[in-house]
Amino acid sequence: MEHNPYQPPTAAVSDPPDQSVPDSILRDIRNGWIAAVVSGSVTLVYVVVAIYGVKVYGITAWELVDVGLVLALAYGIYRRSRVCAVLLIVYFVYAKAYLLLEGAPASSLVIGAIFLYFYVRAALAAFRYHRLLKA
Repeated sequence: MEHNPYQPPTAAVSDPPDQSVPDSILRDIRNGWIAAVVSGSVTLVYVVVAIYGVKVYGITAWELVDVGLVLALAYGIYRRSRVCAVLLIVYFVYAKAYLLLEGAPASSLVIGAIFLYFYVRAALAAFRYHRLLKA
């Protein structure tokens, strides 16, 4: 038999790792990164409003760094990164405390608690996801 140099290489195809992962883990991760994208988008709207001269809780154009960081961490959660999930929780708590000190209304804690719920669930799901991959 002759070997055909134009024949495509063959490789064993394995199942993607997501097929053995429970839907609850994938759902929590998805909800976490979506919540982070929503949070970053809302912050971006506040920054744009602040750039045009309206004072909103002491927000300035420097919060574009916040937007970039939150969106980068959202991408990390999308990629199922445990480090990004934990960093987002820590940064979010820090940012909420800072906004409260700057004069944000205490009612914003309710919305903050909702986002924090999704972030914590995403972090726990990322840890469970990696534990399943090791098994």
